[in-house]
Amino acid sequence: MPRHRPGLDHPTIVAAALAVLDERGLDGLSSHAVARSLGVQQPALYHHFRSKAELLGAVAAEVLDRGHTARLPEPGEGWDAFLVRNARSLRRAMLAVRDGARLVASAGPRVPDVANSAAQVAHLRGQGFTGPAAVLAFIAVSRYTIGAVLEEQAAQGAAFLADGAADVPDELAAAVRAVAALGPEHEFDAGLTALVRGLGPREG
Repeated sequence: MPRHRPGLDHPTIVAAALAVLDERGLDGLSSHAVARSLGVQQPALYHHFRSKAELLGAVAAEVLDRGHTARLPEPGEGWDAFLVRNARSLRRAMLAVRDGARLVASAGPRVPDVANSAAQVAHLRGQGFTGPAAVLAFIAVSRYTIGAVLEEQAAQGAAFLADGAADVPDELAAAVRAVAALGPEHEFDAGLTALVRGLGPREG
């Protein structure tokens, strides 16, 4: 029977939770499963995380800390280049783990980084954005990115049009095949570029 293990700490629990996530997916990530993988009783986790939601927030923060490496602007970087680089970095971080987008979306505001957010908004304000317009730009880009990865991870290679679908015009079928051949990263970048083009310094 699992027992309390001396030395159990936050990093150890989060690492175990990430292993369970990769093995079972987000639906199988429970406090019970994490405790069993550590060889402890489930209540032992409550000394470190008061709820499953708090644990998920810590796991999401770890995923972003590991993989989201372009959170801050570089000196002299244009606002649009930074938004694109930041979104690509967020996408890579979420794709690095199973159900990464669902995890980050479920954690939501439990994984804020106030210092990073302040620097991001200040960067856009320095290039003509109002404060609200800068915040709205980051909201739009992050929601697009999370939504795109949610769909990408859920689809697992599913085609936009099923093979052999009836009444599909040849031109449409050819266009869909061409997009599929370009790959999901190209598809993501096309949408991201279109979105960022619609943003810019304005009243808001």
